[in-house]
Amino acid sequence: MKKTISTDLLDSFKRKHDYLRLSITDSCNFRCLYCMPDEPFKSTPSIELMSSEEIVGISKIFVDRFNINKIRITGGEPLVRRDFADIIQQLSTLGANIGITTNGVLLHQYFDLFQKYGIKDLNISIDSLDAEKFKYITKRDLFQTVWDNIKESIKRGFNVKLNVVVMRAFNEDEIAEFIALSYHYPIEVRFIEFMPFTGNIWEREKVIPVREMLSIVSQHFEYGKVQDGKHDTSSKYKIKGDSKGVFAFISTMSNAFCMGCNRIRVTSDGKMKNCLFGAEEFDLLKLYRNGEDIEKLIQDGILKKHKEKGGQFSELETTDNTQIINRSMIKIGG
Repeated sequence: MKKTISTDLLDSFKRKHDYLRLSITDSCNFRCLYCMPDEPFKSTPSIELMSSEEIVGISKIFVDRFNINKIRITGGEPLVRRDFADIIQQLSTLGANIGITTNGVLLHQYFDLFQKYGIKDLNISIDSLDAEKFKYITKRDLFQTVWDNIKESIKRGFNVKLNVVVMRAFNEDEIAEFIALSYHYPIEVRFIEFMPFTGNIWEREKVIPVREMLSIVSQHFEYGKVQDGKHDTSSKYKIKGDSKGVFAFISTMSNAFCMGCNRIRVTSDGKMKNCLFGAEEFDLLKLYRNGEDIEKLIQDGILKKHKEKGGQFSELETTDNTQIINRSMIKIGG
């Protein structure tokens, strides 16, 4: 048998890509206003989505051929797929670290599965600790279910990160309350600047830059900087004292971290995106279904990666959501 020769996946800026963000569905049981278009939404027909076998086969090429060592499963809401357990079982055989990004509402059904296959990393989205505001942004009255699953995740020893999209006049008054969670629990609370995508209600004025969020934090806590990793998208801090966890900021809009980017994205319909904000897409699934080699397309796609933000915008002050060519967030994958 011919041995596969692996190689690092480098773009024209010599950034090494070893992290695959893999969307397995664009269906979701929430209707968050910053993620989904503010219009009637139809999920992709199942025939156009990657099957479980195609998900695993394409992922295996990334792992074996291009030294991908981390795969994060996203959606939509990945846990709504009926074959989710089968996908997890098969992906766990590839040798890459597997993480899950979820809205948390179905987690109680899969804790045992995750522990069986060694999955430790859970990123859980929660944008308000107030049940009514949670219902407003998700269009679902399920705060308590999500909160109970977060607490159970912590109790079971998962590596928990809470993702909080911060929007002016909505939840900036909860920043201190969220940060207090990082003092009491061994978690990372991550505040994400509101980002523009096709069809969402993004407005420049709703973005709260990290410097402003830190100013809010300083009114409530003494804190110190924590060392960040080379490829971290978040800038981490810790409340002084006996804090069990950390809090962090993802400053996509006000202070981009693009030069340390090591991420590749594959959408649920099998298109590779070399950047979250990139207009270009590379149809891996079409070639894969035709029995053709997808390795060259992957390499060519990475070489077309822009220096930052998909080449579509740079400064927050000049960003125009109406001019960005992209999908909605739910169609890309979280």
